[in-house]
Amino acid sequence: MKKILYLALFATALMFNACDPMQDINDELDTTFAKEDEKAVFLKDKEVAPAAYTLTDADYALSSNESVKKYKNFSASVLPKDFLPEILNKKFSAENAQSMMVTYNFYAAPVIDYAGARITSDDEYLQMGQKYANFSDDAIAQSLLAKLFDREVYVSEAGTEKTAQYLKYQTNMVRYVKVNADFTTEVLSSAANAVVVTDAQYEAMGKGKYKNFDDIAQAQTLLADLAKTEATAPITYSCKVYKNYIDKYVVYLYNGTNWLLKQSVMPVSEELNYSLNEDDITQSYWWADPAIKITLGPADYALYPETSKYSNFDVRGSIVPGTDRNKLVEMIGGMLDANHNAVENQQYLVKYAYYDGSNGVATIRVIKQAGVWKEYTN
Repeated sequence: MKKILYLALFATALMFNACDPMQDINDELDTTFAKEDEKAVFLKDKEVAPAAYTLTDADYALSSNESVKKYKNFSASVLPKDFLPEILNKKFSAENAQSMMVTYNFYAAPVIDYAGARITSDDEYLQMGQKYANFSDDAIAQSLLAKLFDREVYVSEAGTEKTAQYLKYQTNMVRYVKVNADFTTEVLSSAANAVVVTDAQYEAMGKGKYKNFDDIAQAQTLLADLAKTEATAPITYSCKVYKNYIDKYVVYLYNGTNWLLKQSVMPVSEELNYSLNEDDITQSYWWADPAIKITLGPADYALYPETSKYSNFDVRGSIVPGTDRNKLVEMIGGMLDANHNAVENQQYLVKYAYYDGSNGVATIRVIKQAGVWKEYTN
């Protein structure tokens, strides 16, 4: 009888000291509910990511970068790879590896191809409805030249850029004339140290009535005589000129259908991907390609005699770079340095034109390290 009693007491003790399966289940449920609560809080204010999205002004305000907030764009110094994902993280959730095409504003000053600019002919001004072979309004000029390009300048590759040169007529402009020591003259676009022509000097040169010159040629002649009379050469004058004909340059971008004015800030579309952390959803994030994306244009190809004629790289072997991949990278790097303010340790994804018996377009990823351009293959 004693044995039976001891056995019963022992069994009871075991029951109370052993793991309670219900407690384990409750603990597991608590953990699950905690994760679900955390997930619910994380997803509460987020939208399900669409296939494509364009950032709004309110979206840029979500950035931690003051420049992005203020100017509502990204740039080479404030890269999308660094500041775009944080905006998307605050707005969108998605399935793991889901992609979204995001369009955002990117600042990059247009590269003017002065040497390769398409010069507007006298006949073309008349075709565009102008009475004289010039424009007097930049907005009208830019609009009409884009339509002219649509009719007459044909390319197949979207992203191609072309510079147009036109003549603008403008009255009553401030102009800068430099008189050299030998009394030859130069017309400058600006001059910080220019000496303003006085009313008395206009009077002395016979231009006192309106206190200006008829045109720039007259200004150069009379100011050279003034500098000689007053023995002030070399000197740079700031003066008023009534009739002015100024060479203006504007860059157009082909979008695959039409030619558009290339602005300093242009929309760029880029695919970003979502990395979903199943264990801790709060650690999920959007990520972007770290490379700056550049399409080479005429001003780039013009830097080398081997690429300037046809605006492409001959990769057949007879003309540099030929089959030398390192030389191709070196030349592309030179273009990035000259025209795109390239910096060290930054990846660039470059689209370039080539010829291997037929015309083609390819991309290459490059990076400059310790002053040397290399193909980035990691």
